[in-house]
Amino acid sequence: MALVSDPAWILTKNSIMERAVQLMAELSQHYEPELTGLRRVVEAAGYILPANWDRPKISRGENYQGLPYVVLDQPRLFGKEDILAIRTMFWWGHYFMVTLHLKGVMQERFAGELERHAGDLAKAGFHIAMSGDEWRHELEDDNYRLLQTDSIDKSTAYPFIKLSAKCSLDRWNESLEILFGLFRTLVRALGE
Repeated sequence: MALVSDPAWILTKNSIMERAVQLMAELSQHYEPELTGLRRVVEAAGYILPANWDRPKISRGENYQGLPYVVLDQPRLFGKEDILAIRTMFWWGHYFMVTLHLKGVMQERFAGELERHAGDLAKAGFHIAMSGDEWRHELEDDNYRLLQTDSIDKSTAYPFIKLSAKCSLDRWNESLEILFGLFRTLVRALGE
């Protein structure tokens, strides 16, 4: 009953969530110029991107495995069969993470590029999804494995590729630089 009677803790939580939203907005401004080269690569492969594919979408929620979160999707192409998205996520009590999600034509187009850059991605701390569930985001041992140089080739047995790296919450003050660096690593691996 003490928590219900004390508004301070919920106000603190609301303040932290607002800071996370502001961080995502600032990241989106850094991300946008990096996407010009990626657009050229995708369109050179014959895929016509919608006009809003590189516009940021920031969303927040209260219940990813019972905890609050904030998500920035940029770029974001979510089709029935084709996905090209980079998701940056703040997950309360856990970490920040940057995740590349490819499916369909995008997986076919970029799997080779990712294999060629697997060393750089591994050095940056990326993990690869190995559970077969493309909508699980948590970096747990039953869901992701540390990327090895041959991991991407093995993951093509799934109808998607997901690569993810995290930044611990105790590095909040450095998180903009860290998350932007992870984002850039992904964009460059896609053949910027």
